[in-house]
Amino acid sequence: MKKLVYIFILVFVVLLLRESIYAKNINKDVTERKALNSGLIITDKQKSIEEELNRLKHEDNTANLTRIIQLNFELEQLTGNNSTMQAPVNGGVLRYIEKPEVFSNGTEFVNNARIYNNAGKVKCIAAAIEQRGANAGRIWAVIMYSADSLSPDTLKVCYTNNGGASWVTYVSGNLNPGDELTYDDMDLELMENVTGQRYLWATFGYKRYNTGLGNISRWAVGAFVLQVPSINGSFANIMVWPGADSLKRYYGLRVTSDNARYLNTPYLYFACSFDSLDGLGNRVYSQKYARCLTPYSPAAPSITFMEPVFNRKEVSPNPNYLSTVYTDIAYFYNGSDSVIVSYSGGLDSTKLYFAKADINGNPPASSIGPTGGSEPGAFKTYGRLSSNGNDNGSIVCVFKQSSPNAAQWNVKWFRSSNFGNFSGAFNESVLWGSPVNVNYHPEIVGVRDGNTHYVSFLTDAATDSIHYISVNSTGATTHNSKMNYFSSANEIAPKALFRYVDNDSCLLIYSEEGPDNMYSASGCSGDPIGLVNNQFPVRFELSQNYPNPFNPVTNIGFRIADHGFVTVKVYDIAGKEVAVLVNEELDAGAYNVNFDAGNLSSGVYFYKMETESFIDTKRMVLLK
Repeated sequence: MKKLVYIFILVFVVLLLRESIYAKNINKDVTERKALNSGLIITDKQKSIEEELNRLKHEDNTANLTRIIQLNFELEQLTGNNSTMQAPVNGGVLRYIEKPEVFSNGTEFVNNARIYNNAGKVKCIAAAIEQRGANAGRIWAVIMYSADSLSPDTLKVCYTNNGGASWVTYVSGNLNPGDELTYDDMDLELMENVTGQRYLWATFGYKRYNTGLGNISRWAVGAFVLQVPSINGSFANIMVWPGADSLKRYYGLRVTSDNARYLNTPYLYFACSFDSLDGLGNRVYSQKYARCLTPYSPAAPSITFMEPVFNRKEVSPNPNYLSTVYTDIAYFYNGSDSVIVSYSGGLDSTKLYFAKADINGNPPASSIGPTGGSEPGAFKTYGRLSSNGNDNGSIVCVFKQSSPNAAQWNVKWFRSSNFGNFSGAFNESVLWGSPVNVNYHPEIVGVRDGNTHYVSFLTDAATDSIHYISVNSTGATTHNSKMNYFSSANEIAPKALFRYVDNDSCLLIYSEEGPDNMYSASGCSGDPIGLVNNQFPVRFELSQNYPNPFNPVTNIGFRIADHGFVTVKVYDIAGKEVAVLVNEELDAGAYNVNFDAGNLSSGVYFYKMETESFIDTKRMVLLK
């Protein structure tokens, strides 16, 4: 009897420890199903390592990176659940384009510009925007397509500095010969370093042939990273979890980062869908999770693969039934660092499933849900997550939802203002799209460190229409129902983006019917959608003073994209300093200062703004 009592006490203590980890991320009135990868006792040693890891992470100091990696290794050895490898393992090639092509094909309606011309062979598209530094506002786009029968599948990386009006090809590349990309299976994350370097991380899914296993093909996932403006990059395919073999399917690899919060020591987080056969011949559906501690090291990033499954697991007795499960991942901060992963389209497609874990990536992961919302019997699939990467609590999951008789599909979202606690109170959108025409799968993106999310999807009608919808953390929406000029391809979802242009902030990329080519579309009128009070200026900028000429007071405006030390000084025509208007550390934002030249004589003066990564000088005239 005493033995049973001791066992009960031990189990109770273990469960209590596991609950405490995510107490900040879970509503108190939510009853959770424990994760499948449960059963580990958190020792004092593990707790000590994780506490030091979290402390070093919050310091966000590059000098701590070596120690962070060492502690991560010790944690892996202690838990025995992770496997770290150096990349590249088996990759393609990235090549700089010496004579880049420039594409600019505008239309008379919304502004549509052709980014790349390739008829009938487009497989994947993705885009991302720089939001810090001297080139903030630069938009990057990636297209992946099949070439001719003798060439491997290929990619092009392009950019625009003018909000999508014209595009320049930058880098080309290709997968290994025999590897075939799967449609619309790509995600893109742009990492921004304080040094001015940017790191484009693209994940993709593909089918491998010629694997040395006879005629057996293999569903796999991979990634490539490109450093800009310094040309450096590598492939990291195949991304291999422990126990991978040709009978296991890995697909739908998605990526997120905590770069909104950590500039010097950011992590990347990966999640993908996964299915395999168990020992009884059942088809098992689940998810895999991985993490990269060195995303600023394109030559050989270290990727840690977490074991076993992340959280959700479904078993089908039919081994030949291949359901498509959709996985997505997002980072947020709620007193501690966390990731949330969604699961949809599985055996029970009337529900959306969510799970959370801390950024150390170790079990347990906590289940949040399932939830069917106000229409629990409607089928739901193609779930996509969006977070602003900060502590505003806003997490949105957009998905396709069927009518009660599954005769019609529309687009809908669940919006949580409480850090993705979809088992508690959350908001639901209306059913977007046509009530009679076919609506295809959606995509979503969030403004980094902002409060806005952008959703895009295609409605198939006599005149195809790409919808572009913004929703902020209060639930306010703006809807544009015609973004495209050409008929869009339904195999590839249009990818929502945003830009910071006066009176026009909307942008997306899409492939036209075929799938052919890749286009960008913009043209929303009015104030920048969803952006309030210059909440997130994306560039360094020194404005012209107003009025100019002036007597004797004028106003000088400026913007800074990153926290740092800023000076704004005034000089006379001989270069002598006559006034210091700003000389302090400032947070990212928009600022105005007044300059009173009452004690100066008429003439030409110069004012200069200087930060660690930006310098600009402008001329003004004092007339008395």
